[in-house]
Amino acid sequence: MDLYGPRAISSINALSKPEMALRPFQRITAQVLDVTGTTALLAIEGRPIVAQLTSVDQATALLTQQTAQFIVTELTSQKITLKMIKGDASETMLAASSSTGTELAMRLLEQNNIPATVNNLMMARSILKQQLPVTRALLNEVMEALSEYDAWGSKEADVAVSLKAAGLPVSAQSIKLASRQPAKISDSISQLIEWLNDMASPDLPAEVLKQLELNMWLLNGLVLDGGDEASKVAEQLKNVLETLGRSLEDILLEKSQSHESTSSEINLLSLARLQKILEEAGKNEAVESIGKFLEDIRSSQFLNTKSEWAEFDFPIQNAKTNTDFSTARLRIARDAKSNYQKIDPTAARLILQVDINSGETVEVDLTVIGTQIRTSVKAPNPLWGEQAESELPSLAQALQSLGFTVQDAQVCLGERESVAESDVAPDSGYLMTVDIEA
Repeated sequence: MDLYGPRAISSINALSKPEMALRPFQRITAQVLDVTGTTALLAIEGRPIVAQLTSVDQATALLTQQTAQFIVTELTSQKITLKMIKGDASETMLAASSSTGTELAMRLLEQNNIPATVNNLMMARSILKQQLPVTRALLNEVMEALSEYDAWGSKEADVAVSLKAAGLPVSAQSIKLASRQPAKISDSISQLIEWLNDMASPDLPAEVLKQLELNMWLLNGLVLDGGDEASKVAEQLKNVLETLGRSLEDILLEKSQSHESTSSEINLLSLARLQKILEEAGKNEAVESIGKFLEDIRSSQFLNTKSEWAEFDFPIQNAKTNTDFSTARLRIARDAKSNYQKIDPTAARLILQVDINSGETVEVDLTVIGTQIRTSVKAPNPLWGEQAESELPSLAQALQSLGFTVQDAQVCLGERESVAESDVAPDSGYLMTVDIEA
């Protein structure tokens, strides 16, 4: 199919203008505006284009469609040639994922005078998935990080390139962190509390018992008491975020630069001390559990460093009515204009989700502008909606005590906003939006 430009009298060279943003082998979706004989009027990126069809079958196929998918097979200043994609788009994507991706990767390697080895092809495909340029410098950087692995494959390559695309450091350690499938911190905390509580015994040495007591206090402090007064909940939430948001490396750095003793501080470092003491006492299962918990937190902290949202999850309970833990998730939008993606307290958005029951989640969405706040509460059913409605005055009062004024507050019924998982470790599916003519 050849495109000869807009139907109106305009320069054919307009097709090559940057605003069209087409490139060879790109997959595009066009709106079918009109089909007459073997001529079709399409809209590509909002611009009307006249396409000369090569057969009546193409015209018949387009007549029954509002949109159609094409592949840019040729792009010059005078003409664009497209290939129409027939059949289900997902099937076409899957069919093209191996052969087409490899062929395109091979072409790009050849253009950059890079040997088409198995590893280079694998890496080039991973780079294309993230829509980054396939260059020798990028290949060398990622391959150097992966060289510390005894064996690596497409999964590790995907993770490494995803880290690069996200602006995160690429090293063997960071790839291992991003490749992990950490448990929810809320689940890890509750499991570790139960584990350490069961392990406590008068037979243990006094030093071990002291460290157990200190760290049980630390872990229990990470469980938010939803039945407490608003001011106390706010203070506890602050402590939770400070504990979960501060890395061991940062604690150790401050400790090395400070002349004052910080051995009495209760933080993640005290949990690491307990791990060391238990290791010396031969409590290997406990050592492994604490190590996994610390790695889960470390992985979460690492993926938070460059994300548009700072995300935390932690357990919550109403100790007055129920001893079971629920899961709470807090997302805080970062300032996109800041180079360090800091959180601007005068212009921020916070989303708090609390799992009330299995499959039922209440969500509170707060938007802060200066000292003004707009809030929206989303409840899963009318019963929880009525409960949320009755709590709005106390929420407004609590915020007012902190110096904020609630300008708008509403309650609606519906499902919570989906919290997407980190995209640093992509799925195995092919993520490219390009294809080439077979």
